[in-house]
Amino acid sequence: MRVIRQGRMQVALTILILLGTACGGAVVQNNDSGDLSGSITTQSTQTPTSIPELVSGPIGKKLDEYLSEDNPLFSGSILVAKDGEILLNKGYNYANWELKVPNSPQTKFRISSITKPFTATLIMMLYERGLIDLEERMCRYLPNCPTHWQEITIYNLLNHTSGIPEYTTLLGADQVSRDPHNVSGLIDLFREEPLNFTPGDSYQYSNSNYILLGAVIEQVTNQRYRQFLQQVMLDPLGMENSGMDDHRQILNARASGYQIQGTLLVNAPFLDMTNAYATAGMYSTVEDLFLWDQALYSNQLLTDDSLEAMFRPYFGVDGSGGEYGLGWQISDFQGHRKVEHTGGINGFCTNISRYIDDQITIILLSNIETEDIQLLVSGMEEIIFDQN
Repeated sequence: MRVIRQGRMQVALTILILLGTACGGAVVQNNDSGDLSGSITTQSTQTPTSIPELVSGPIGKKLDEYLSEDNPLFSGSILVAKDGEILLNKGYNYANWELKVPNSPQTKFRISSITKPFTATLIMMLYERGLIDLEERMCRYLPNCPTHWQEITIYNLLNHTSGIPEYTTLLGADQVSRDPHNVSGLIDLFREEPLNFTPGDSYQYSNSNYILLGAVIEQVTNQRYRQFLQQVMLDPLGMENSGMDDHRQILNARASGYQIQGTLLVNAPFLDMTNAYATAGMYSTVEDLFLWDQALYSNQLLTDDSLEAMFRPYFGVDGSGGEYGLGWQISDFQGHRKVEHTGGINGFCTNISRYIDDQITIILLSNIETEDIQLLVSGMEEIIFDQN
């Protein structure tokens, strides 16, 4: 682990600002149904006596050097794997900068919009069970839909072609984002807003779509979103260090979130995570996300046909889009097919990149919101694929 001496901190932070000040994804706010009574559990606060880290082979060593020497102020945890074999699994700098608690492979981060492919996977699981028709209008599953939502399908929500405006801009006021909201309260924020376009005509990324998908899941399953997620995905995969975030919960190894302001590292503003819900409300570790990544290769969760549907680019009638499938961002790197999702939320930047034909995965979780993690991922891609 590379730690910057305090005397060099201000200069180093200035360098980080010059390198980049934005992370991918949307700054969001939500969580679950607001009423969290009975859902809080106190997790063990015992600190592990040793924290295993792994740097394996020439690629792992080059990646570690790139992060430690070329990007010494990266703060977070990274896991890189190929063909199921972990090449790098390590924390860098601090989960809590004030107390000098180091990041590790077991540090829990808010994963922001990486929550979306989890939500999309839950929808596809319900589709495979015959409980949801992707081409059906969403109002079949949601009571009291406004008139202007009547033509919106589940597909439109999954691939951001619904035309529903972005709710986070309506939630942007400081006090509103600090207050808890249940699912219906979140939907009320945007239910009367006019559509930006006719459903299916165009593509526009909107977190509102995944708020509605979470509500659909609750209606179809008659369970809270967090309960269904736990039952059909987190528990079966052994993802013991993942769940829906709640600031009241005593959570062992939770990372604190930060921002860069000028040349200063500051605590990120408070956000009540009920406002992130099914679009950005989860926490996890790089190791738990790797369990999920591997399950997507094994058909433990979904069939090949469903996965291919998720990884297919979708377009609006006007030709816009193509960079999004069903819950995944679609691209490639030098001809290598890539599905990924980025995220940004108060204090955190995240990315999971899956090169599905090569069975290579990069998982990067940072507890500094203003990290340019896309630049870091690009540098890691150059190292990984230069070695193949």
